[in-house]
Amino acid sequence: MSLFVLMCLCGALTFSARFLPLTGWLPAKLPAWFERAMYFVPIAVLTPIITHSVMVTADSGIAFSDNLRLPAAGLAILVALLTRSVIITLIVGFACLWGLNYFGF
Repeated sequence: MSLFVLMCLCGALTFSARFLPLTGWLPAKLPAWFERAMYFVPIAVLTPIITHSVMVTADSGIAFSDNLRLPAAGLAILVALLTRSVIITLIVGFACLWGLNYFGF
């Protein structure tokens, strides 16, 4: 029962976060401290997702050796820092991962 209540609360919170800005009940301009805090939300959300997908494998848990995703992710980070382009970063990262898998490294 508690899981059902938790799911309902999460659904209500998600609905409220999308509905309230459309109603006009919130102020037109958010406080400066809130806008500064919102700047870090994408970093805080995406970092664990990306780290988990790169470091954790299905069969052996956390893998530092024999993990082809690590060099591909490293190259993608380098490309992201140099180009500041999401599309180029994705293309290079996936191409590197595909190449490493194809050539059997």
